[in-house]
Amino acid sequence: MDQNKNKPTSLNFNFHSDRLRSLGELSASILHEINQPITSIRMCSELSIRKIKKNNFKDFDYLQTNLQEIINLTQKVEEIIYRLQNFVRKSNTDDFPKVDLNLSIKEAKKILNHQFLNKNIKIITNLKNIPHINAHEVWLNQIIINLLKNAFHALSNKNPKLLKLKRKEVIISTQYNDAKKEVIMIVKDNAGDISNKLKEKIFEPFFTTKNKDGNGLGLSIIKLIIESLNGKIDLDVKFGEYSAFKIYIPAS
Repeated sequence: MDQNKNKPTSLNFNFHSDRLRSLGELSASILHEINQPITSIRMCSELSIRKIKKNNFKDFDYLQTNLQEIINLTQKVEEIIYRLQNFVRKSNTDDFPKVDLNLSIKEAKKILNHQFLNKNIKIITNLKNIPHINAHEVWLNQIIINLLKNAFHALSNKNPKLLKLKRKEVIISTQYNDAKKEVIMIVKDNAGDISNKLKEKIFEPFFTTKNKDGNGLGLSIIKLIIESLNGKIDLDVKFGEYSAFKIYIPAS
């Protein structure tokens, strides 16, 4: 018997069974992401039509700007669909390009840093010299951003304990385990709001601590993507002190 027959490869993570339990969450994530550019496309189109109906041909620059914006937003939707197609079709991690995880972390920090600082939350990076990994860069960026946003949400709530914190921080670090040939990323916050009971449910589909405010990739989808890269994700918690998501991905 071929022992490698059931071995998970890239995005073939028992997809038929996993698809059933995660399809709703994945669909909600994709629909949320597509909804914004589609709404903007509709608004730009309606405004342009109004200009044309009024025979206001003096404002060609305005129409040209709207049409260019429609093109840009359409390209954004195409990119989202392309990402979803890659999510489904890739059959081996070798099909993915080599990605610099440290660079993706720096880009995510650049995107979110202003938002964090507005809430007096500091993002601290401790990035070691690590080899590249094989991954879809856009999905990897989304994983990092969503883990950081989870920490942001935890540190931004009204918990009286958090109000007493001298500092609110998220530490994102990387290291390389040469013995196992794997890259490790840790996203740790000092909110300490995840109990052991909550930890047991945290990767379940549709589970959220954000009420109706949750969006983006859920942790169950993040877990599936990481497993598709032959990696794994763990959660280490000490209630009242910290929560740390630990991701392990094979080096290229």
